[in-house]
Parts: sequence; C-alpha cells; structure tokens
Amino acid sequence: MIEQDPDLDYVIVVPSRRRVHNMPVLRSLLPTAVVTVDETELADYSGAVPDDKLVPHPTFQPTANGGVVAMIRNWVLEQFDNDIVVFVDDDFVGIQTLFGSRRRIVHPEEILGVLENAARNTRDLGLSCFCFCRTANALQLREHLPIVPTQMVAACFGIMGPARRRKYDPQMGCRADLDWSMTTLLEDRCVYADVRFYFDVGLSGAGAGGGVGLVTPRRMEASSALLRKKWGKHLSEPRSDGRSNLKRGKRRMNMRVRRSNPRAVK
Repeated sequence: MIEQDPDLDYVIVVPSRRRVHNMPVLRSLLPTAVVTVDETELADYSGAVPDDKLVPHPTFQPTANGGVVAMIRNWVLEQFDNDIVVFVDDDFVGIQTLFGSRRRIVHPEEILGVLENAARNTRDLGLSCFCFCRTANALQLREHLPIVPTQMVAACFGIMGPARRRKYDPQMGCRADLDWSMTTLLEDRCVYADVRFYFDVGLSGAGAGGGVGLVTPRRMEASSALLRKKWGKHLSEPRSDGRSNLKRGKRRMNMRVRRSNPRAVK
C-alpha cells in the first residue's frame, strides 16, 4: 500500500474535465491523489476513481475570458485545510529526469518522494511554492543550477504558507496561472523550482478534454492583452525570428524575471 509521509500534511488534488480515459494511468501513478470534477461529470468518473478519492466541485460559469480553471483552483484552496496543497494536471503520465542519467519515473513511491522532497525543502527554506521544470529539453538547462528561483508555476506544483491565501484571478482567464506565478514572485521574491524533474503532461494545449477545451483564440488573446497590460516589460513572447515582441499575437508567453540573489530586495 502506498502511503504519504505523515510528517507532511499535504493533499494531492487533480482537477479533471472530460478525461475519465486518463484515470487508469493517473491512478497507477498517484494512487493517493484526490480527483475533483464538475458535479455534472461525477457519474462518468465514479467507475474509474474510488468514491473516497473523488470530490465534485460546483459548476462554474466562465468569465468573458474563461477563468474556470482559476475558479476551480480557488475552490480547492478553500475546501482543503491541509498545510500543503499539491496540484497535478489530469494528463500526467510520469516524470522525466533531466540531470545525470536520463530515466522515466513511473513508480508511485518514487513520485511521492520527488514531491515530498520538494515540499520539505520549500518549507524549511520558508518559501510558499514549489514547482518543477517546464521543458523536457535538457539542453536548455544548466547542470550547476538544479534548483532555480524563478519558474512558471503550472502542471505540477505545491502551495503552502502565505500562498494558501493567494487567489487566482478568474478575469485573467487563460493566463491565470502565469498571472499567479508573477504575483508569487513579486510577493515572495522566489519559488522553489526543482528543474531536475519534468512532470510530463504532454504538449500544452493539446489532447481532448481538460482545460484546453475551455480555451478559444478570442479568450486567449483577451487574456494575453490583460496580462501584457498588468505585467508589461516583465513578460516576453517569441517571434518567428527568435526575438521577443509583446505586440505579436503569439500564444506562448514567458516570464522575463531574473534573480541573482532571490532574498535580496533592491
């Protein structure tokens, strides 16, 4: 039987939408995780997820820019009283190691070990958020920097301390995760990003079901416009020639934030 470390008060929550077909794989990797679904999909998931691990959430109505994922995250943070809440996307299929010997981690005890190690280090450092690498391309990493202080917080991440009270903004729609990441960097100065591990959730914006089903080109561009207005020069978007230009309507957006000393406030 797979058990979580009792010295860490945490819950793993997987918000899911129209991906009941992914549940056998997800359950084999994260058997202790709680899956939360819209109450209208409860019957669809009941045969794939045990009753004690399946929690319905209310049906949220999207804002003009979407925002349903942000509403679900806020609901989860309010409903669960654990010290640490770990979010994992519902298309998770395993961990790819990026430093040293490359291998794939699919055993649930090892996966919990990666999560719990990050949670302990984050707690001991007095930080409030941990996350992992956002690319499977090891060539983009530097082996002397296995832990970095700035990172987009998405796919798989843990929230504790002050961040437990930090709300996602539904008005940011499809960009709510990036907006929350920027706010966390502003208020906490850094995150604990262990880039030795890539939590594989497939290609962003691809696959059937999930949050991608709530994204439309109009919502994406409207959300991006709000993000540009709020964060301006601290964001960048790639151009086709490899340079950055915020005025282009590209879907991908990056943080332009550097910390030579994450604890130094200038």
